Amino acid sequence: MHFTVLPARTRPPKGATSHAFLVTDNWDDWGQYSTQYYLIYCDANGAVHDVGQVKIAQFGMQPPQRRPSLAENFPQLGENYFSLGQDDSYYERLNTLGEEIRDEILRSLRDVALDEQRFDRARNEHVTGTSLLRFVPPATVTGQFRRLARGGARLSQYHFKYTAPNATRSIKHTVSLSFDVKPESEPPTNIHVLIGRNGVGKTYLLNHMARALADENANPDEVGSLDMGADDGNVFANLVSVTFSAFDPFEPFSNSRNKAEGVHYTYIGLKRIKSRADGMPQPPKDPSSIAREFSLSVKVCLQGARLVRWRRALETLETDPIFSDARVADLADSAAEDDELKNRATRLFRQLSSGHKIVLLTITRLVESVEERSLVLLDEPEAHLHPPLLGAFIRALSDLLVDRNGVAIIATHSPVVLQEVPRNCVWKLRRSGRDLVRERPEIETFGENVGVLTREIFGLEVTQSGFHRLIGEAVRGQTTYEEIIDRFSSQLGGEAKAIIRGLIATRDTEADI
Repeated sequence: MHFTVLPARTRPPKGATSHAFLVTDNWDDWGQYSTQYYLIYCDANGAVHDVGQVKIAQFGMQPPQRRPSLAENFPQLGENYFSLGQDDSYYERLNTLGEEIRDEILRSLRDVALDEQRFDRARNEHVTGTSLLRFVPPATVTGQFRRLARGGARLSQYHFKYTAPNATRSIKHTVSLSFDVKPESEPPTNIHVLIGRNGVGKTYLLNHMARALADENANPDEVGSLDMGADDGNVFANLVSVTFSAFDPFEPFSNSRNKAEGVHYTYIGLKRIKSRADGMPQPPKDPSSIAREFSLSVKVCLQGARLVRWRRALETLETDPIFSDARVADLADSAAEDDELKNRATRLFRQLSSGHKIVLLTITRLVESVEERSLVLLDEPEAHLHPPLLGAFIRALSDLLVDRNGVAIIATHSPVVLQEVPRNCVWKLRRSGRDLVRERPEIETFGENVGVLTREIFGLEVTQSGFHRLIGEAVRGQTTYEEIIDRFSSQLGGEAKAIIRGLIATRDTEADI
């Protein structure tokens, strides 16, 4: 195998055969390293195969050295080099070239997903944690990437259980929640829902689940524990926590830029991760900070396979007329320079309503952050979204998780979210005294009517609040159906009239007994 290094934004010469090309990429990691290249292979027939992004480094590489010292032409990298593909599609595309070509390319580039011993050596290098593993968790290298590099297939089935901490002042007994994800199931089972009224403990469970998985300083007696049900240790390599509540007491914990150890953690929300020097939390992000966060995330999403996922997510969101009119999917097709694109993204973002901003920022940050074996925790996404937009967001999220082999757990009190998931992916939470009770809904939830789902989840609370309560009081105080209709000046919908007839029948039957 022969390799040639090409300048940025160039393509292989016409007529090249049985030759690999590394196109220089100017992507910058934290202002310290530029290790990224784009691999293209021209086969024996001259067909051009775009393989994808790969990062290449050397042992002992430290700033100010930004790039590996590569010859313009070489048959194989030397022993002091190592490389890592930046997406599973890199290895999948190599597999389409056949076992012989795949192995020759990976061995020539000293790939650490293929070579377990080389990865053990390389993971302690500064350049590895800062650049090569910036967007790739180590567990993905030793799991998904290694399987693919050796010709294997994806693995995407999950079974895990979270056990809440021991009894607290508000919860008398511990509670366990199990979650199962089956590959290629219809409807998808990669989104799970915790639903119940306000104050039942949904946010409490999500916050403690996050710390149980990713906070190395957390005490299991205080945050509970996750049973992964696997022999290879932690099922999840990546955790993404999403909450835009201004009243959530949860404080995001810091995460090192060096990704060589532990579970990756990403926080998406209004709070700032770093505290002030006096230990007090910083004020929430202002609109300018959030717009800048979005523009920086856009830059990452335009890289490699993320671009395809981001475009697909934006197209799903364009079922909402506001997003459609703003043509948000055009951002993924832009060929503009970095600064121009950043300004364009910022301008578009600032023109949106607060709810649309939250959805666009969240889905963009998720495309940036969600890798294989990711767990995404979302707290009440409906707080800022109207039902159709919420449904579009859930579908975009589900598509992303299916593609990335990830799982989401959503805490909500919205039946609109339930419409998007099957019954076996829902935990209905309620209080019985100091006991937190969890149970599955009695009916199938996917595609069910919102009113039916509301009654299923909230039961008696529905009939004792809102218009139900007013109608009940009227039935108890008036004699006939016509009198009740007159009381409300005939301003009643079909369901209200049906409820009145039902309550009158029940009242009169009980009076005759």
